[in-house]
Order: sequence, then structure tokens, then C-alpha cells
Amino acid sequence: MEKYIILFLLFCGIVSTTNAQIRMQGTVKHYKGECLTISYHEGRNELVDTLQVGKNGKFVYQHEQHLPASLSVMEQKIPLCLEPGDQFSVVIDLKKEGSERVVFKGDRSAENNYQYAMSQLASLQEELMSGEYVAFKDYRKKLDEKARIAQERLEKVTDERLREKWARLQNVLPLYMGLDYYGIVHRANPDKVVADPDFTAFIQSIDLNDRDRVDYNVIFGVINWYLDKDNKTDTRDRFIRYLEMVEKMITDQQVRNEHATAYMNWRLKGEKVTNMQEVFDKYKTICTDTASIAACQEKLNVYLNYFKIRNGIEAPDFEMVDVNGQKCRLSDFRGKMVYIDVWATWCAPCKAEIPHVAALHEKFKNDDRIVFISISVDTRTKAWKKMVEEKNLAWQQFIVEGGTDSFFYKQYAIEFIPRFMLIDKNGIIVEVDYMKPSVPGCADHIKAILDK
Repeated sequence: MEKYIILFLLFCGIVSTTNAQIRMQGTVKHYKGECLTISYHEGRNELVDTLQVGKNGKFVYQHEQHLPASLSVMEQKIPLCLEPGDQFSVVIDLKKEGSERVVFKGDRSAENNYQYAMSQLASLQEELMSGEYVAFKDYRKKLDEKARIAQERLEKVTDERLREKWARLQNVLPLYMGLDYYGIVHRANPDKVVADPDFTAFIQSIDLNDRDRVDYNVIFGVINWYLDKDNKTDTRDRFIRYLEMVEKMITDQQVRNEHATAYMNWRLKGEKVTNMQEVFDKYKTICTDTASIAACQEKLNVYLNYFKIRNGIEAPDFEMVDVNGQKCRLSDFRGKMVYIDVWATWCAPCKAEIPHVAALHEKFKNDDRIVFISISVDTRTKAWKKMVEEKNLAWQQFIVEGGTDSFFYKQYAIEFIPRFMLIDKNGIIVEVDYMKPSVPGCADHIKAILDK
């Protein structure tokens, strides 16, 4: 298969608006016809130029380049620091490995050589992903050597702002790479990595109260290692155990508050479990930030509605407003089945379903047993009215005050839109999370329910 060497250019620092060209002069040693391209990224668009490389592996490229990207050599991506007017050269030796394969000279060469050294760390993860077990001691030896080379190159960077930024990254790098090791190796060799004494020593050396080095992800990784280690002897709820470890290992109250709250927020967005009230009660015992507790309590109330709102119960009543500003309640439709479409003008999947809702309405428009209503959770009433008018939506249109923070949205435990529901003529929920109208057979299913 043809090999590709893809070069992407990335601006670092202040982006200039000048039209000065970037000039890149390159040499690919041991060149055998590999294709070289330069790709620029503007939003989701990719612009690609193919470099004209001589048989001797040499090329020259000039371009008025002002778009962000990155450099990739043989599928290895390397960020570059360049500005309009830069002139530089790059030597790519395809027979060399590691930090000596790519060497930059010219404008911002120190920055680019450092970036390339940092990109070499990704090769360590690729080795781990091969599935073959690598002891942490051996992994750490390679990591330290690559980090040492990167540190030496960082010291040659003269741009103070960039050097300080990268120095912070260099400081936390061993933590992130160590935890990445665990995340990758644990999937294939869980028992070996948990029992690895060198990895145990690494984990135990991390101070979770060190605000300069640890963040949410580091704390999360460390605590989960302890939980994995004790899984066979402690079978209690993992969420409760996690918060107990937060209480035990984090003594800095601010760090404890911030992490416990972030963890609680993450859990409240995750899969639905029946003991979340118990988890929240534990959270309240270790967090002293009353504002954070109150915010989580509100989210918990919505979370718990998931277990309350179900098929077969009476649909909670709520108020909505039509395009003319007239107020209406769900209970006003008693005596008819109500098909509810929850949407917003900013929701692309919602708008994709509109033609299908229209088709359903057209099919049942002469059936007095059912009424179709769309409820917008927009916060911009003008935008909602404009779209209703532009799309000529013929069925009843409503909006609820508060949008996704409204009583309606929370009471019905809506997490994603579009959302479709069916309420029977007596106000009982038939389907709290009904199929999309674009699903084949939706109309037939509605008719079957009506004909029961």
C-alpha cells in the first residue's frame, strides 16, 4: 500500500493577518516515492496541497498559509509553530527512529524540534495497545528517556510564553502518561497491572492535594486504581466507595469540594441507577460548599424524576404558550390522545424530524381522537416563531418558559431532544419516550393504539 507523509502546519502564538509567505524547504532521506501533502484545516474543511518531490527527495513549498493544522510523518502527527513569513527547512530520515527522524532548522526550529520530541511519546501508547504486556518499570524507563530529550529541547525555546506553557505540560506529563499506561494495560492484563509493584509505587507517590500537578482526571485515575485493587474484597457500591476514597485521600477541602462535586455532576449525567440518593447523601457529608450541594440537589431531583415518570401514570400537568401568546395546559386536551413532539430551533436532529411529524399530522388530521402538538424548549421566542412561520407548521405549536430549565423539561426527565410522547385521552402516559416519526410503521402503531 502506498505510504503517505502528510505535513500539516499549525500557528502558535499570535496569528498574523499579513500575506507574507511561508517557505518550507525539505529533504526526505531514503525517499522511495512516498506521497507528501500539506493539509490546512478551516473548521471542518480540509484543504490539501500535494508537494512536488524530486527523485532525490528534495522539495520546496511556498504558501500564504494562515490556517491551523499539525504535522504528520508516516501517520505520526506533530504540531508546528509557524507564522507568516517564516522560512525553515525540515529533514526527514525514514530509516531513523525516535527523536532524530525529523529535524527542523530555521525560524522557530527550537519550538518545532521540541514539539516533535513530545510527539514521540505517542509511540509508547501504540506499543501498549499491541496487547503484549509491558511492565511499568520498562515503560517508565522509555517514558523518562523521551521526556528527558523533550526537556532538553524545551530549554532551547526562547519564546517565554510558550516555554512556560509547555513547562506546565512537562510537569504533569509523567502523571498522565502513567495513568494512560494503566488505562490501556488494565483492559488486557488487569491482574498483572494491579499487582505490579512499580506501578503501585508510582500511584502511591501522587499527592492528590497538589493543585499544581493534579486535576480531575489524575484524581479519578488514582482513585479508580485503588478501587480496582480492592474489588475482590470490597463488593459494596462503587460510587459510594469512590466518595469514601475522596474523603480519605484528599485533605485539602477546596480540592475535595471541587472533585467531589465534579464527580457527582458526572454521575448525574451517566447511566440511571436506583441508589443515586444514597450516593448524593454521601457526597453531602464530604462537601462543604453549600452552593455546589444545592446545584447538585436540583440536578438530582431531575435525575430521580426518571424513575417517577413512566408509562401508565398520570401525565404531570404543565403550562405552555402558543404563537399568539395564549396560555394552555396539557390537561386542556383531555378527551383526546395527545402526540407530543419536544424540539428546539437549534436542534438539527429535531428539525430533521419535522417533515415526518408533518406527515403524521396530515395522515390523522381528520381523526378527532388525536391531537398533535409540538413543544419548543427554545429560550428565544422570536427565533421559534420565525421558524414556525417559515416552515409553515400546520399543527399546534407551543413553547415552555425556561427552555431546558423549565418545569416541563425537568418533570419529564428529558435529557435529549427530539423527544416524542403519547398521552391517552384520560391523561395517562402511554409512551413517555416514543419512537421517532421517521421510524417505519410509526403511523400504523399510533392507529393501532387509537383503535384499541
